Amino acid sequence: MLLQSTALLALAIGANADLYSLVATVPWAPGTPSSTDQSAIYNGTYYLSDRTNKGVHVISLVNKTQTGFIGGFVTGLVNGTLSSSISGPDGIVLLANRNEMYVGDGDGTVKVINLFTNTIAANISTGSKKRADEFAYNPSTQTVVVTNANESPPLVNILDATTHSIIGNISFPGASGLEQPAFNPGDSQFYVSVPETTGAPGGAIQLMNVVKGSLSIARTLPIPSCAPAGIVFGPSDQVFIGCSGSQVSSFGYAASYIMNVTTGSIIANISGITGSDQVTYSAKTGYYYASAYLNTVNGVPTPILAVIAANGTVLQKITTDNVTAHAVSVDPSTGNVVVPVKAKGIQIYALGGASTTAGSGTPTSSTPASTSKTSDAQNKRLGALFEMVAAAAALAWLL
Repeated sequence: MLLQSTALLALAIGANADLYSLVATVPWAPGTPSSTDQSAIYNGTYYLSDRTNKGVHVISLVNKTQTGFIGGFVTGLVNGTLSSSISGPDGIVLLANRNEMYVGDGDGTVKVINLFTNTIAANISTGSKKRADEFAYNPSTQTVVVTNANESPPLVNILDATTHSIIGNISFPGASGLEQPAFNPGDSQFYVSVPETTGAPGGAIQLMNVVKGSLSIARTLPIPSCAPAGIVFGPSDQVFIGCSGSQVSSFGYAASYIMNVTTGSIIANISGITGSDQVTYSAKTGYYYASAYLNTVNGVPTPILAVIAANGTVLQKITTDNVTAHAVSVDPSTGNVVVPVKAKGIQIYALGGASTTAGSGTPTSSTPASTSKTSDAQNKRLGALFEMVAAAAALAWLL
């Protein structure tokens, strides 16, 4: 009966597959980039790292226009070509309770952005000459972690956001590199994605002890055949794991995973979704979003943005590109999703295709914007979906 119910649920979702529709495209300015990195949304404003133009795009999701560009970042060249290992801006993390945003740069520094003025307020040196890459933040302790993935061995630096200073670092001997760190509100711990490490050839999620005086790797959770990149926490100690573009060539396998970090067990295998970089979760929609820009189908590049339910069901695949579309952000107020596509611009997708208000275009308080009501079109769409799911469940009991 479980299999029948699952099949009927998939049919119900399939009948209403297009959860998101494109509502706006913001043109590139000052120029079309060939290298971007991560993105974030705060109080109706979208931020995107752009290495080509050496700055961060500032986009109003209310007016759907670019309202600013934060410069002052370092781009490094190797043999005349931009090198991501020494170029910025890179990863982004929001410190909403401080009205700050931390952005990694190519010279190993962390730029602290004042979100009221969208200007660089401080520089924090990690001690590396290569990029400060990706971040996670614990708002309760105001602790930030940042990866220095291009060091040998790779490092995670621990920062005190109240003083804009380094507490210390954790070394990862045996690791091939480091990808996304993530903070788990469920256990108040930091984790980091490791593409490959000793004893875990398919990659691992490693738990970090970030208490001063005992900085260390506390636990290793191996992942089968993945080479993990982006990770994000969802409900109930679930972490969504996006596997990198090397997964297919290294393991002959294409999938993403959902892991329970309490047990270390894989609770969902999302077959056919691979090559992801930034991934995110929306508490408003209950969905995961994977920027699978290096996704392939039968060896053919098929870049997509995947919208995935918390149980691992793929709800929608949105065609993107394999250049800039490795960033994805979701507006916490509306559930709208934003993805950059080189040939088109910064694309905004709305639930149900109805444009919704995201709040002020600039920060107005030390907390994120309050949740707004969903549009009538969205309510009707979700209501229809719930009715189909309920009917499928009822039918399943009769079979």
